[in-house]
Amino acid sequence: MTNPIIISIKEPHLTNLEKKNISIYKPFGVIFFSRNIKSFEQIKNLISSIKSLSKQTIILIDQEGGIVNRFKNFPEFKFRNNYDFYEIYLKYPSLAKQLVYLKSFITNYHLSNLGINVNTIPVLDIPNSKTISMIKKRTFGPNVSINSILTNILVQSSLDFGVLPVMKHFPGHGLTNKDSHFSKPTTNATLRTLNYQLSLFQKFIYLPMIMTAHIQYSYWDNQNIATYSPYILKKILRHKLQYQGLIMSDDLMMKANDQTIEKSMELSNNSGLDIVLDCSSDWGRYKFIINNFKKTDFFKNKNKVLSLKKVSKAQNKSININHYHDLYNELIKINGI
Repeated sequence: MTNPIIISIKEPHLTNLEKKNISIYKPFGVIFFSRNIKSFEQIKNLISSIKSLSKQTIILIDQEGGIVNRFKNFPEFKFRNNYDFYEIYLKYPSLAKQLVYLKSFITNYHLSNLGINVNTIPVLDIPNSKTISMIKKRTFGPNVSINSILTNILVQSSLDFGVLPVMKHFPGHGLTNKDSHFSKPTTNATLRTLNYQLSLFQKFIYLPMIMTAHIQYSYWDNQNIATYSPYILKKILRHKLQYQGLIMSDDLMMKANDQTIEKSMELSNNSGLDIVLDCSSDWGRYKFIINNFKKTDFFKNKNKVLSLKKVSKAQNKSININHYHDLYNELIKINGI
């Protein structure tokens, strides 16, 4: 069995230390960043190397498109921010849906073809007038109905290609004007506001994985960020929303997590987390996590949650993906957007 940790690696290839430790410790997942990506062929070779060392380890990426793009030098992944599609929807609903479909289809075609198993989308945060731009641009806007329509297109394309989605950032990053990468956001939002933030998560509660927010929601828990909050993860997510999938943390290296690795594991074991994400590429930290983070029953039964049919290579080969790229670009051009 794999261990309930998602790790990062330093280069576009595995170091000898990484090869040795992946083979021994078999992490649940490896997440790719821009530093790991040079070409399509190189990515395939890298994934093959990882799989040869630990067959069950899955490959993840955070490829939302727009502001969050791990393929910055690849024209195949050049798309607008999600919020742009929301604004297009306000004037031209049909056009917005077409563009989101094409963006999703193209992205998932390539991710599937490369052998990437999981993409950490959709962003289900609901923005308001105070939401930090870094989050707002990644959402489909403040209207839950519109957001749900566009998110559903995104999600269904991902599922069609067998690229598993991850809802984020539970229970909602839209309530703060701070970036949890650099500081710990806290919100004193009322129960009514908090429940509104949950509304999109409720619509997509069937999805197999969810990522926590490194934000303190004082009404629910005035001591812990959501990642470490038994009340938010057990009482709200598991009991109230009846979530049956896997709960993973956001990156423990973000500044919003102001705990030591020792305290982080103590809190994680109590909170209800199933998987820890740590993007430090530090095997000292990784070994500590592996030795101290306890496997949950949900993690032990993860194969039931993650068993979705993947598009066959033969099906992928029959797709003329350039046609979809051309259509997306043409729609942008003829509509002057």
